[in-house]
Amino acid sequence: MSNYTVIASDEEFAAVFKPTTSTVYALNFWAAWAPPCIQMNEVFEELASKNSAIHFIKIEAEKFPDISEEYEIAAVPSFVIVKEGNVVDRVEGANAPELSKAVAKYSKSTSTSGLNSAATTTTPSVAPPTMSPEEMNARLKELTSSSAVMAFIKGTPTAPRCQFSRQLLEILTAQNIRFSSFNILADDEVYVKGEFVGGLDVVKELVATGEFQALVPAEKDLKTRMDELINKAPLMIFIKGSPETPRCGFSKKLVALLADQEVTYDSFDILEDDDIRQGLKTHVDWPTFPMVFFKGELLGGLDIVTEMVENGEFQQVVAEAKSPES
Repeated sequence: MSNYTVIASDEEFAAVFKPTTSTVYALNFWAAWAPPCIQMNEVFEELASKNSAIHFIKIEAEKFPDISEEYEIAAVPSFVIVKEGNVVDRVEGANAPELSKAVAKYSKSTSTSGLNSAATTTTPSVAPPTMSPEEMNARLKELTSSSAVMAFIKGTPTAPRCQFSRQLLEILTAQNIRFSSFNILADDEVYVKGEFVGGLDVVKELVATGEFQALVPAEKDLKTRMDELINKAPLMIFIKGSPETPRCGFSKKLVALLADQEVTYDSFDILEDDDIRQGLKTHVDWPTFPMVFFKGELLGGLDIVTEMVENGEFQQVVAEAKSPES
């Protein structure tokens, strides 16, 4: 398809993405490790085949951190619609109906010959890829264990596609349960700690008898979670991405700086938890990331740590975090 591009380099992105033109672009930020991206990549490609007026660009978020940072990508999958250099729409998560609606809206506005066909907002029907039993079991194990409480539903939490899914979501929300979900457009099922609990009727019965809350891991308040993370290691950094794949220039510079200092540290990806990301700013009265902590105390961000390294103060402060090999 001439209107569908899988980005392989920053140069290729610059060559195909011309935001100052009248072309409408749909950007798909995805990651290979995120199961919901597999399903949404297929939806994205099928939408491209049916909406020639829009240029669809598939971008692996962690391989292109600067592009991800520019479009403020906090999670995958995320989809951004760009028109004349401006972000005009955004869809976060595996929300195929919303993505279809956004694409139809801007396809209709840029096409004069396809008004009738662009008006539909029906989610494309995508046949799942064929998997071996071993691959299927591995994928199911990964999904059921990816969150303490995992619900397999029809649709998404913001757009459930059947009344049973809607009722199940209402129950989990009413019980103040933090959960993740996967849109399988099949039976509604709930897993706790990777173990199958049951469908809607079983969950209703467990809630009525008071057993459901006992099954679910107790939710820690935000302050407790932040304090535990800050004290997880003597030297603790909060960055965008991971040390192996930092997702912004500042995080990348901090990781390189710490590597030069040969110190042992642990890290937390703030893009994985928006509660932690926003809460930390208030908790320690520091507005930006990355953040660096030593023994539970905030040292500062990249600029301060860089200055500490240059004047020799950093080495004195974190002497206990030196690698045994160094």
